[in-house]
Amino acid sequence: MSGLLLGGLGFVAAILMIFLEVPVAVALGLVGILGSAMIIGMDGAMAIGATTTWDSLTNYTLTMLPLFVLMGNVAARSGLSAKLYQSMSVLIGHRRGGLALATIGASAGFGMISGSSLATTATMGRIAMPEMQEAGYSRSLSAGSVAAGGTLGILIPPSTVLVIYAFIAEQSIRDLLLATAGPILLAVLLYCLAIWVPIWFGWSSAPQRARATTHERNLALKELLPPVGIFGLIMGGLYTGVFTANETAAIGAFVVLMYGFLSRRLNLSGMMSALMDTAMTCGALYLVLIGANLFNFFLALSGLPFSLTGMFSGILDQPLLVILLMLVIYLVLGTLMDSLAMLLLTVPLFVPIAQAAGIDLVWFGIFAVMVVEMGLITPPVGMNLFVLKTVQPDVQLTELWKGATPFVIADFIRVAIIIALPALVIWLPYNAF
Repeated sequence: MSGLLLGGLGFVAAILMIFLEVPVAVALGLVGILGSAMIIGMDGAMAIGATTTWDSLTNYTLTMLPLFVLMGNVAARSGLSAKLYQSMSVLIGHRRGGLALATIGASAGFGMISGSSLATTATMGRIAMPEMQEAGYSRSLSAGSVAAGGTLGILIPPSTVLVIYAFIAEQSIRDLLLATAGPILLAVLLYCLAIWVPIWFGWSSAPQRARATTHERNLALKELLPPVGIFGLIMGGLYTGVFTANETAAIGAFVVLMYGFLSRRLNLSGMMSALMDTAMTCGALYLVLIGANLFNFFLALSGLPFSLTGMFSGILDQPLLVILLMLVIYLVLGTLMDSLAMLLLTVPLFVPIAQAAGIDLVWFGIFAVMVVEMGLITPPVGMNLFVLKTVQPDVQLTELWKGATPFVIADFIRVAIIIALPALVIWLPYNAF
């Protein structure tokens, strides 16, 4: 069997295993080891497996990963994430569409901590949707806000998905984190329009609520200041060049830890729980990375990435066409698996093609993360929509599709803008201190 055919069969086998809910680390690692063994023998494959495991666990870039995860877990135990939605709903909930905007903001914050759009959708579906429906919001708008909100968290620093992309594609994590600034601001603006436009035209209902009292607003603002201040300190240091990416992770974990203890919202039991959750999460992430590296090595041995680059040779002088083809592939995969699995499968294949087409790999990383998340809410079969249907079974699929459509349109506009204006992504990384 030729290496190219073996590589193609291995790629299909990995997709099928993930689709059948085999853990991503197991699917990629198993295909990587067995595929490599069929090419270079089992002894060679096991030797590569040992080297890959060691390299994955000792890579300097990945030292920030457990620190970012610890920061998120301590923030959750300290009540930073739990108060986010309540504070935002008090401050802006009286405005038309205010609860939907609060849901978007809180989902982004929770997604930033959890690192999973699917987990964010499930959690916020239980918290935010009942409150919006009780306030008279249409179910389509409520569902669309929850499904779309979690997709923002994966892009907002600290993003474990971008850290993993940086490791696989051998790019600077600092440049990638800096590159998120423009797309995040654009996403917030477009998502606000995705909420307001249907309300203005009467396609969705969002009654105004009574304005909170001054005392309630002051309390909400007080609850909101710590997460905003901590995020501003950490990201401000990164954007101005005061901190490196690894220092940002360490300082972030320390600041959140100090806030938890000084505010007396974090006790020893909560700290131990956060450490245990961090160890469990990082163990799973490192297993995924080891499996991804084994899979990447197998693909390189098979020659599949280079063959695909050759197949694309006829259009490599048209980067826009290359990008549009990748966009279609990501939207299709978004119906089958979550964002991390999609990136781990496709980055080894797409990065050589992007390089050959002259596409900046920092820009491509932001593009890929945005597009895989967009696939999770694209009707009729986005994964976030099915998760929300499971959490809120009384919501009809047609209501989910209607609610998600304005946000999908907003995402398409955002992708079109960064394709037309790549400087929106890459200007800051290449011009920051």
